[in-house]
Amino acid sequence: MLRAFAAALAFLLFVPAAASAQGRVTGVVKDAEGRPIKGASITAESANYAATTVTSDAKGRYSFLGLRGGAWTFTVKAPGFEQARRTSTTRTMGVNAEVDFELRATAEAGQLGPLANLDTGELQEQLAAAAELDKAGKLDEAIARYREILTRVPALTSVHLQLGVLFERKSDTAAAVAEYEAALKGDPASVKARAALDRLTR
Repeated sequence: MLRAFAAALAFLLFVPAAASAQGRVTGVVKDAEGRPIKGASITAESANYAATTVTSDAKGRYSFLGLRGGAWTFTVKAPGFEQARRTSTTRTMGVNAEVDFELRATAEAGQLGPLANLDTGELQEQLAAAAELDKAGKLDEAIARYREILTRVPALTSVHLQLGVLFERKSDTAAAVAEYEAALKGDPASVKARAALDRLTR
């Protein structure tokens, strides 16, 4: 009887821990000097499931929870750094290998270019402020803030993706298409921009 009770207790203790680890993928985003990159955008994409995006914290760490098993492509973007991409096979049970990134500064960041002399900390604050406006449902204000960012940093073409999403929410298909086309022009490998254009123009 005592042995059965102990076994049941062990099972109850094990299940929550195992369940919390299901489909969990973590990693850290750093620069070439090993410094954490805060506010990097990491997108997980799969051929069979919807894409999802998270943001790295002050220590450069990020985490996905609930990813289905299979091959996932992880793409990370951060202002002033080159985009990076890695593919990893995720299991729904057990511990998955961390997917870490070391980003290289863009050529413009090291030379006289569109990101030279740019206060990346201030830029991250502006991007966060625009995201908060979006979250609060203030779409026009969020669009204006993103437009302001693009005016200052035209090279930050990933902002066009955010604008495309906002215009879709405003049911302005033509404006959304224009933004996704701009995003694809800046990043021809953008899966999200291409998928959005296929969806809106078919």
